Amino acid sequence: MADLTAWITEAGLAGHDEISTLTGFCERAVAFGLPLARAIILADTLHPMYQGRAFRWNRDKETTVLTEYGRTEEDLGRWMRSPFFYLEESGDTMIRRRLTSESQGEFSIFPELVASGMTDYVAIVNRFATEATIGNMDGVYSSWATDDRAGFSDTDIADIRRITPLLALTVKAESLTRIAETLVETYLGRDAGRRVLAGRISRGVAEPIEVITMRSSQNTPTRSGWKTHKCCGCLAASNKETKARFASFTARSRASSTPTC
Repeated sequence: MADLTAWITEAGLAGHDEISTLTGFCERAVAFGLPLARAIILADTLHPMYQGRAFRWNRDKETTVLTEYGRTEEDLGRWMRSPFFYLEESGDTMIRRRLTSESQGEFSIFPELVASGMTDYVAIVNRFATEATIGNMDGVYSSWATDDRAGFSDTDIADIRRITPLLALTVKAESLTRIAETLVETYLGRDAGRRVLAGRISRGVAEPIEVITMRSSQNTPTRSGWKTHKCCGCLAASNKETKARFASFTARSRASSTPTC
């Protein structure tokens, strides 16, 4: 598993998104002999429209599917009937079930898995320390299923348990990047948020911007009254200087017979 571990580390450092990370991980794991047929990884997030994101990989499908789940009664009901909710309530870190006609009634997802030929199922949660929790994002949940007739071997289970903490850490890093983008765009606006994330946050540093000013009389402004030019906003070194500049500007504006907008 050393090569797979190295790949996950590189994916995290390179900033791959969750879809490419899960897809690359599963494809390489299968190539290394792990009999995966289906995998899901999910984590809560901070977003005004939805609560979290789930990613599903299927060996027989061409694409990994993203699902953004919300806070509806339907989403809550689905969660409470899942193996992940069992892990949340019990405090356990892993649950394993052989998938048979007798066991398919235990969780709502099991009938679908049995119908698709899955024989063995493992769900794992990698929890974060309290100080590393952001909102409801307190861990990364994952599930792994196989259609191998013999199910997972003990070695397979050990390999999955060994590698999922690193995969969870990579997914967490990717999620935090997205959370940062959401927060700055929500509270600063898209353009200002992108400038902040690009590192342009030094105090006292301004940059030229294109502005439009208009000068007019009391009548309807004419086309010739518009002017476009570059100006560089001046950032105040202190509140005192800011107030002085504003007072000066206000005085000049009141003294002028031509309003400025």
